Amino acid sequence: MDRAQQLLRSLTREARIVEVGPSFSPLAPKRDGWNTFVIDHAPRAELIKKYHDQTVDRIEEVDFVWMGGSIADAVPVDQHGTFDAFIASHVIEHTTDIVTFLRAAEILLRPDGVVILAVPDKRKCFDFYRSLTGTADAVAAFLEKRDRHTVRTHIDYALNMALKANGTVGAWSGGDTRPAIPANPLTDEAQWLSAVQMPYYTDAHAWVFVPSSFNLMVLELSQLGYIDLRVEDSLEMDATEFFVWLRKGCQRLTPDALRDQRTALMQRVIVELADQVQQLPETTFAQSASAGALRDQLLKATYRTDALSTVLVALRASIGRFGLDRDKFKRLIGTASQKVPANLSAAVQHKILLTEATRILDGVTDSAAEADDRDPAVVDGAVLVAPLAATQFGDPLLAAELERERQRARAVRMVLDAVLGSLRGRALDKKRFRDLVTRAAAQTPNDGPEAVRHAVLSEESRRVLGLPVS
Repeated sequence: MDRAQQLLRSLTREARIVEVGPSFSPLAPKRDGWNTFVIDHAPRAELIKKYHDQTVDRIEEVDFVWMGGSIADAVPVDQHGTFDAFIASHVIEHTTDIVTFLRAAEILLRPDGVVILAVPDKRKCFDFYRSLTGTADAVAAFLEKRDRHTVRTHIDYALNMALKANGTVGAWSGGDTRPAIPANPLTDEAQWLSAVQMPYYTDAHAWVFVPSSFNLMVLELSQLGYIDLRVEDSLEMDATEFFVWLRKGCQRLTPDALRDQRTALMQRVIVELADQVQQLPETTFAQSASAGALRDQLLKATYRTDALSTVLVALRASIGRFGLDRDKFKRLIGTASQKVPANLSAAVQHKILLTEATRILDGVTDSAAEADDRDPAVVDGAVLVAPLAATQFGDPLLAAELERERQRARAVRMVLDAVLGSLRGRALDKKRFRDLVTRAAAQTPNDGPEAVRHAVLSEESRRVLGLPVS
């Protein structure tokens, strides 16, 4: 079944059809026996001149010339409500007011008529980098009675248009991994701005969709009362476009059912947009994914340092004349745990608070967590298949900061171990504590990422001893 057969699958040649804007490529041409009435923006003779470089013999006689306003106004009133199908292939995205366009279809169709649309899929055409449009944009255009594209539309259309194959291909399949390159230089800004000043309609893609975002817009517009249509079916194609069939009469949904349908479509939009990742060159995708992983590891490392500092503060506050007040220490750790933010990366804090508190209460005075210091992902069960490094992630600044954060955490742990190793009798042996910290500082290099430990050792030890911290 070819493209036209798929779109016209519910129609016979006896069906009364209105086809909007077929130009040089009609879906249901009269010459093939279809009972079609053509609406276009100019008579056939003018269309032949305009599309002289195309197959002009396919251009049909135009029955109704649309000169602006609602498309329905181009058709005599006595023919309103007489058509079995309203067909528009790659037309709806060019309209200035999509609500008025869809209302025109309602006006022209019989009660059981069908709207048949072929719509560009932004994932598979030159709209690749553009943002989706939707219900808010449609309502705004309708309320403004928009009959020209806005300056924002013209700028966005030109600025974010992308082509593949060295600027020669504007539509492609979903599996095409050739890079999509911006088509227009920024030096063309004056041309984009002038487009909106023209006394006549200047063309642009004003509406950008993936299948589910279009379906969501139709659902919301119908439930808001702007149109009376429902999506009967939609079909995603391998390349360039998707098809939609609409029928008159929107569904009447309960608030809960409407919320559920909207949620499902919104989630599906995210899934469909994620499909674009498959078109990225492998190196680009790998670098992006790796950089994201690196940022996540840096966040976890920061949480690790914070958690160790929290344990150190709780430990120091719980040491008094009679040694470690275990109940107070437990309360302070419990309070700290309740303040941990509720997100996935922060789970490392809970793990460290629990592990370190247990170690202290069990009287373990030496750290056996060197592996954890090297890889904060181990704490929450993650596994890395290779060591983190600047060369792996292609971002030396992030990788270096991650290593420095690990060294900060290690320095806090050194101070914590020094406190535990200095508990003598019922109090902290401050002299031994200073000796242990001094020994740790002596073993710390003065160059490289390890050098950041010196500042942390000094600052945290001064806090333990009750001395002012600069």
